[in-house]
Amino acid sequence: MAKVIPYSHLARQQHLNFLTHKFREYREREAYLTGLRKLLFQVEAQMRQGEMQQLEVFRQVAQHFRLPLELPSLGDRVGLQEYFATHPLLVALQEFFAGRLNAEECLRRLLALAGSPEELGKEP
Repeated sequence: MAKVIPYSHLARQQHLNFLTHKFREYREREAYLTGLRKLLFQVEAQMRQGEMQQLEVFRQVAQHFRLPLELPSLGDRVGLQEYFATHPLLVALQEFFAGRLNAEECLRRLLALAGSPEELGKEP
């Protein structure tokens, strides 16, 4: 004759199976998210490096034309965005790099920012 399994034992086993299944499901998803976080960190680092190289272009242009350019702290992303939106040198260069100004128009704006064109060619 077959042995009768108590309901409480079946219910307990069902709960254990449910928890085991959810544990595996959670761990698989967590491992997947960990991989994505690592990838995101690498992409962010590469983007930050690219942004730094772009800022260096703006610094080089300002230095070439002897124009003052004091960029805010690199951690201040909002301040940096506001600075790029309001600083005349950065606005002119952004328009030039975006193709909305040609080199001649950009040069005219930079010379106007430098003051007199004669001062631009002098050695300090």
